[in-house]
Amino acid sequence: MHLYSSTDSRISAYGIIALIAVLTAIAADTVTEALDIGPGLLFSAPTAAAAYGLLYRLIDATAWRWTWLHRLGFIKTPIVEGIYEGRLVSSYNNTTLPIKICIDQSWTSIAIRFEVLGTRTSSSYSIAANLSTEGHQHARLTYTYRNAVQPGIADPDMNDQEGTYGSEG
Repeated sequence: MHLYSSTDSRISAYGIIALIAVLTAIAADTVTEALDIGPGLLFSAPTAAAAYGLLYRLIDATAWRWTWLHRLGFIKTPIVEGIYEGRLVSSYNNTTLPIKICIDQSWTSIAIRFEVLGTRTSSSYSIAANLSTEGHQHARLTYTYRNAVQPGIADPDMNDQEGTYGSEG
């Protein structure tokens, strides 16, 4: 998976994660001082850093999908992960081909695979992406892809290529 940009400003979420991490460090420091089991303030910086890392990892992998975080406005990134099937109408030989798009997504990373079903002459995968909601009723996903042709299966005149694709849904 690669990073993707989003119109959802993650800066406020990073700030809230940092605040919770600092509060966690203060609480851990208070507990260690009360129990007289640690060097006190020496735990603060490492504890805050560890808490930030763990909270960030939890949100990036799982928690960003939680409905209540979206309702509170803490997370605004649309969830587009899934498997989508459809048809590609190609101007090449006027053909209609069945396709499948697979999207794997975390809060900050995404991977998009595009497959033409049946022929398997080539496969595409994303190398950069943007997920936008501004000015649109629905999420708009735009990505740059690399298409790799399967030698011996694809037509001889097909070549590897790069391109950009956008969809609104």
